[in-house]
Amino acid sequence: MRRIFFILCLIIICIAAKAQYSSENSFIRKEIVSYTKDKKGFYVKETNRMVDIVTDITENYAYDKKAQNLYVLTDNSNVVVTLTKDYAKIIKRNKDIPHLSGEALDNEIEKRNKLLYDKFTALNHEREQQITDSINKAIQDSIDEVNRLNAIMAAQKKAREDYISNHKSHEVPLGQNSIRCDICDNDINTDDVVYTIGIKNDTIYYATINTGDLDLSYVELHESKIPEALYSDHNFMYHYEVYKDSLTNDSFDYKKFVYIEGYKYYEDYLARLKKAAPYGYINEWSWNDEYSMVTFNIRYTNTNAKTIKYITVYFRITNDVNDVRCTGYFKGTGPLKEGETASWNWDSSSYFTAGDSSNMNITKIVLTYMNGTKQVVSGKYLRFN
Repeated sequence: MRRIFFILCLIIICIAAKAQYSSENSFIRKEIVSYTKDKKGFYVKETNRMVDIVTDITENYAYDKKAQNLYVLTDNSNVVVTLTKDYAKIIKRNKDIPHLSGEALDNEIEKRNKLLYDKFTALNHEREQQITDSINKAIQDSIDEVNRLNAIMAAQKKAREDYISNHKSHEVPLGQNSIRCDICDNDINTDDVVYTIGIKNDTIYYATINTGDLDLSYVELHESKIPEALYSDHNFMYHYEVYKDSLTNDSFDYKKFVYIEGYKYYEDYLARLKKAAPYGYINEWSWNDEYSMVTFNIRYTNTNAKTIKYITVYFRITNDVNDVRCTGYFKGTGPLKEGETASWNWDSSSYFTAGDSSNMNITKIVLTYMNGTKQVVSGKYLRFN
């Protein structure tokens, strides 16, 4: 009987080594240090943040038995977990986890903080280089495609040589302003302007680099009224006076150029989007299993010339060890034309799943078109935005 109890304890300890921590087995879960990705792709450091659940643990590196605190490392965080009394007894028996306190514990915490800092500092440097390379390539491509832009940049005046030697005509200082684009009807942060095509009367024509769906970037051309704040900005006015001949060409139709070339850039983006996902793509989706009943919602964009009549989404639900807990499908009704996006929500369903369910995978999508033909979207064609 003792032997069976001993083996059972070993099994429990092994499970605990890879466990996730939530309110079921712990009182407090605090990220000492964590890193999350912002909308520009950079990792931002946060400290002392309380969390509901701790998963994806890569290391259990210390246990403070007096405080019943377990210290764990995940892919992006250093976390202290205050265990419940029963779970603390289990962890306490695990000889693979060092029992530490005081300075020795502080040293191990700092060591993991340093590991995370080094990791995400390197990733941020990589991201910074990626953005720089992408912008430089987009600017160069734009210049190569449009010969008239070379003429705008080529006309440099000899006057004010000190300023000209340190500046370029298309790099117009716009200050910390927000300007309204008359084409896309959006507010543009001037920090995002990568190229100024020209200025005519009270209007400025410029380019930004946008990231569209499926992480495809493209050049977007804009037309904006110059705000009053810029007319009183010394840097802007001085630069315009120096490069007026380069930035203003009365014989050049900036408005027509921006509309025509902007349309070409966007058409090229749509063509690349269609090539990447010829049958459409999932814009976003989510699921839940509250009270064990499966609920589901999805937004889908159709990139195909055929109009979708029905969309059938097949799914598989598994637990953390990849045991299948539930399979099925949800069927939605169109029509969904090419270039359109639609949403379907199933706030209730006939599907019920086990309590340990944690992951849902969309295995395939079957599209039924208005002409009755079907298309199975799976494998490399099953794209997520």
